[in-house]
Amino acid sequence: MKKVNSILAFIIIGIVGTLWHFIYEWSGDNPIVGAVAPVNESVWEHLKLLFFPAVFYFIIECFLSKERYENLIPAGAIGIFTGMLTIIAFFYTYKGILGYDADALNILSYFIGLGVTLFVKSQILKKKSFTSKTAKYLSLIITAVTAVLFFIWSFCPPRLGIFIPPVS
Repeated sequence: MKKVNSILAFIIIGIVGTLWHFIYEWSGDNPIVGAVAPVNESVWEHLKLLFFPAVFYFIIECFLSKERYENLIPAGAIGIFTGMLTIIAFFYTYKGILGYDADALNILSYFIGLGVTLFVKSQILKKKSFTSKTAKYLSLIITAVTAVLFFIWSFCPPRLGIFIPPVS
């Protein structure tokens, strides 16, 4: 993946992900929109800011890319999940240190997670790792299952800390 493409992806996904934060409210709390956009301020819901814009971007990239990578799907999926884990780790680390969460650091965690997503994706593409059909299908299945879990857990979340919105 060329550096220009990574920068373009960072800008596009960054802007879309930032606006994504507001579309549920803008939709009048439409539950269909809520399946893919954050419905509250929990960490889990904020992972949608990275997951869905990146998935949509990578799907479009699969069809429009002039370069044909055998591992584009696994690279995108692994990048997204690494970025999501980065957001979670960053959030709970700084919150554990400070004792509270801060909007500026939450925003920073999103952009760091996005950067990690694109970096990991580019490294996998460059090294030509995960080129098997098994890797491709497993990536698609795990991504689809994650999307379904976002749909379900948006409205019926488990009673775990990551799903609980912070108290204002």
